[in-house]
Amino acid sequence: MTERIQLDDNLILRAATIEDADKVVELNRLVHGDPKTGEPDVAVGHWTRDLFDGVNPAIGPSDFTVVEDTSNGEIVSTICLMEQVWNIGGIDTLMGMPEIVGTHPDYRNRGLVRKQFDLMHKWSAARGHFFNTIMGIPEYYKLFGYEYALDAWGGSTTTPALLDSVCSGKDEKPPFTVRDAEKTDIQFIADTYQTVRDRAFVTVNRDVAAIERELFSVHEKNPMRWKCRILLRDDTPVGFYMFGSENMYKTIRVDMLEIAASANWLDATTSMLVDVRGMTERFHPEGKERCEKIEFEFGPNHPAFKMYDMPFGAPKRKYQWYVRVEDVAKLISHLKPLFEQRLANSEFRGWSGDLKISFFTDAIEMKFDQGKLVSVENIGFIERSEASALYPGLTFLKALFGQHSFSYLKDHHGGAGSKDFYGTALQDTLFGGPLISFINQVS
Repeated sequence: MTERIQLDDNLILRAATIEDADKVVELNRLVHGDPKTGEPDVAVGHWTRDLFDGVNPAIGPSDFTVVEDTSNGEIVSTICLMEQVWNIGGIDTLMGMPEIVGTHPDYRNRGLVRKQFDLMHKWSAARGHFFNTIMGIPEYYKLFGYEYALDAWGGSTTTPALLDSVCSGKDEKPPFTVRDAEKTDIQFIADTYQTVRDRAFVTVNRDVAAIERELFSVHEKNPMRWKCRILLRDDTPVGFYMFGSENMYKTIRVDMLEIAASANWLDATTSMLVDVRGMTERFHPEGKERCEKIEFEFGPNHPAFKMYDMPFGAPKRKYQWYVRVEDVAKLISHLKPLFEQRLANSEFRGWSGDLKISFFTDAIEMKFDQGKLVSVENIGFIERSEASALYPGLTFLKALFGQHSFSYLKDHHGGAGSKDFYGTALQDTLFGGPLISFINQVS
């Protein structure tokens, strides 16, 4: 973007340049810091610096919007648009993620974030992104056309003491040995990570380059940097887990545990839990254990939770990703094989007919011929009586991304409904959840 958009007073909205790096870093350190103590967020600063420096080759200075106060040359608000590929039901799908959103306290409540989101959404459309997601302040991003539609985090919270019951016998040892990941493990990690698609409907694509970047290239204090431990049987890798830490290891957060086909979940989970317990003793001052909490954030449906109960402690409340879809018909057309497969595997195999799905202010029409999706169109506003199914507001996104079934939405959101008795079953077939999502953001 080369144009400069004049806002109120002396404020200009534009794309960032490499010369803005220091100012954007300092702004992000400030606005994401502790509001009570004024302590800057060093981690977000390093994340910002890595992105400006091109550590992720898909993102650079021009992917940041900045609002500049021309009266003093200061950057007072900024956002970054990150491009990623997510996989939805086996279909790679390009998307855009606004991130590191922040405005200087002296310039808030002036609509600067909204102006930047408007611009970023235009960038997304121009780049062919099918949807946008963001993680952040509860309810806030609904102001910009986003809706909660994908589960995030969730799992359990435990303590070092609760892990003592795993392999508690004097001579009992875990099935696998464990060591830190090395660069020679990157291909194994990338290959093994792909197995998550067997369990999850929505995942993030991670290739060798992404794994290498997240483990070895980004700054050690970048919040997107992971540490990785390799599970081995007879010195052969059979699995891995990734983790991060907070407050000098007072909290250890395990975000991912995956295994190769040659391993089983009981052996892997046992070995991981024992290794994490040992890790809590590796980082302590003057003999006093520092780690107070371990969080497992790989989702409550992860196979590990079928192996043990007490050691995992208490359930951890899940959060949700916001999702925005500019062109619903375009995304559904992109996912056409998914809907045809769902019909073929259901009681509606070979079905022909037209579906008009209303979101109250607008609608789409899907036309099927003998189980094949022949067209999808945005058709604008229709009367409720014309609709095959009704989804109030943005609740359709919850069904489209597999968070909830249409039946669930009918029971929990006023206004959702279907024209015919079988219409509910048909909607559940095409869009039905709940389906597991596994989204760990790529740096």
